[in-house]
Amino acid sequence: MGLSKILRFLVLVFSFVILISLESFAQGKKGESDVVPNLSMEMEFVTAISEEGALPFWLHSSRWGIIDRRSGNGFIRLAPRVELGSLGSVRLKAGSELVGRWSGQSSIFLNEGYLQADWKIFRMVAGRKKEHIGITDSTLTSGSMIQSGNASPIPKIRIYTPDFVDIPGTYNWLSFKGYFAHGWMENGRYIENPWLHQKYFYLKVLPDEYSLQLYGGIVQSTLWAGIHPEYGKLPNNIDDFWKILTVQSTDANDAEPGADVEALGSTVGIYDFGISYDYMGFSGLIHRQFYLETGAGAKFRNLWDGLWGVVISWNKKFQYINNFSWSHLYTKRQSSQLHRGDPSYGADSYYSNMNYRSGWTYHGRTIGNPLMFADGINPGVDNNIVIAHQVGLGGIIGLVNYNFTGTYSRNYGANSICATENCSSRTSNFTDRKDQYSFLLQTSMDIKEDLSLNVDLAYDKGDLYPEQIGAMIGLMYRIR
Repeated sequence: MGLSKILRFLVLVFSFVILISLESFAQGKKGESDVVPNLSMEMEFVTAISEEGALPFWLHSSRWGIIDRRSGNGFIRLAPRVELGSLGSVRLKAGSELVGRWSGQSSIFLNEGYLQADWKIFRMVAGRKKEHIGITDSTLTSGSMIQSGNASPIPKIRIYTPDFVDIPGTYNWLSFKGYFAHGWMENGRYIENPWLHQKYFYLKVLPDEYSLQLYGGIVQSTLWAGIHPEYGKLPNNIDDFWKILTVQSTDANDAEPGADVEALGSTVGIYDFGISYDYMGFSGLIHRQFYLETGAGAKFRNLWDGLWGVVISWNKKFQYINNFSWSHLYTKRQSSQLHRGDPSYGADSYYSNMNYRSGWTYHGRTIGNPLMFADGINPGVDNNIVIAHQVGLGGIIGLVNYNFTGTYSRNYGANSICATENCSSRTSNFTDRKDQYSFLLQTSMDIKEDLSLNVDLAYDKGDLYPEQIGAMIGLMYRIR
C-alpha cells in the first residue's frame, strides 16, 4: 500500500473518529465558571558571542529562528500571554513574542502572535505559535524529523486535540490525537507564496492508568500552490486541495512537472512510534521516526533512515543527574538500491524537491532536524546525508539547573542543491565524510523569585565548522 492509499485511509478513519467523539462529548459539563482574564509576560535580555564571529552550531540551532548564526547577537525578547476568559464554553487565550535583535542582520520581528480557543476536546490556534510535532524529547535531542524548534513558527490556522482522547466503545484501551492545519510560507522562496498543508493522526494503546503506553501515528506536511518562476501560478482550487489531502497525482495543465507521476505539491512525512513506561518515580520513552518523502519510504524501503531515541528521567532525589537521552539520526540510504549497483546513498534529496526548491525550510532554516541544515543564503538544504549520535544529561547542582548535550555527526553533503541565490542553476554537493563534534552546556539559576540568570556555553570541533567556543548570557524576568 503506497503513501497515498495509506493517507486516504487515515483521513477516513480520522473523520469517523471525530464524528463519534463530537457526539460523545456533546453533553459536556455545564455551568463551569468563567476564567478571570490574567496577564503574564517574559522579558529576556540576551547576548551571544564567539571566537570566530559566526556562532557555534548549538548556540543558533533549535532556538526558534531568533539567533543570527553569522555574527555575535544581542537581543531583547518580550513575550506576553493573556487568558481572555470564556465565551460560553469556549476558553480564549492570546500570546505574542516580539524580538529586537542587534547583529550582522539586525531586525525587529514578531516571532509569535496568536489567538487560541479551547472547546471541549479541541483547540484552535490562529497565527504564529511555537510547537513541536513528533514523539521526541525536545530538550535534550537534536529534534523531530518533521518539525522541531529550529525555525521560526509558521503562520497557520490549526485545529487539533492537544491531549489523547478516548475512543468511545473501546473502554479506554484506545485513544487518539489528531491535527489539521493550513499555513502560509514566507516570501522570497523559489516558488513564491506557497501554502502549507499539515495533518497527523496518532493512536495510543492501553488505558492511562497503565504504566506501559504504546503510541503510533503518521504525519504529513505538504507545500503546494504558489507562483513558479517558470510555470506561473500552480493549482490551488478545492479539487487540488483534495489531491493534496490524499496525496494524489494530477494531470492538470497548470501543475508542476512530475505531479502527474508522483503527487501534487512537495510532501514530507514520518511514521512515528513510541513506547513509554512509568514506574516508581522513573519514566522512560523509546521512540522511532521513519522518514517519508517518496513511495519507497512509505513502503519501508528506506528502513534504516530516520530517527531513534531513548529518554529516561527520574525524580529529584537523584538531583545531580535526573534525566538522560540518546538519539541517532541516519539519512544515508535515500532510496539507494545497493543490489543494483547504486552508491551507498541514493537519488533522493531529503527536505528537497525538484520543483519546490527552497525545500523543507522556513526563513533559511530547516523546519525539521537541524543537523540536516540549510546555509540560509541559497534556497534548499545543503547537508542532508547525515549519520549522527547525540547524548544528553540534565539535572541540578546546588542552585543551578543544567542540560548538557554532545553531538557527533558524519556529514556527506546533499544531492541536487541550488548553486545560486535565485536557484538559476543546481549542482550536487556530495562531499567526503566530514566528522563533527558539537557540545552545548545550558545553565539556569534563580536570582530572585521571578528573575533568572541563564548561561550557555557551546563548542565546535571538526571538519564541518571552525573550531571555536561561544557563550550566550541572558537575564529573564517573569511578570505573573
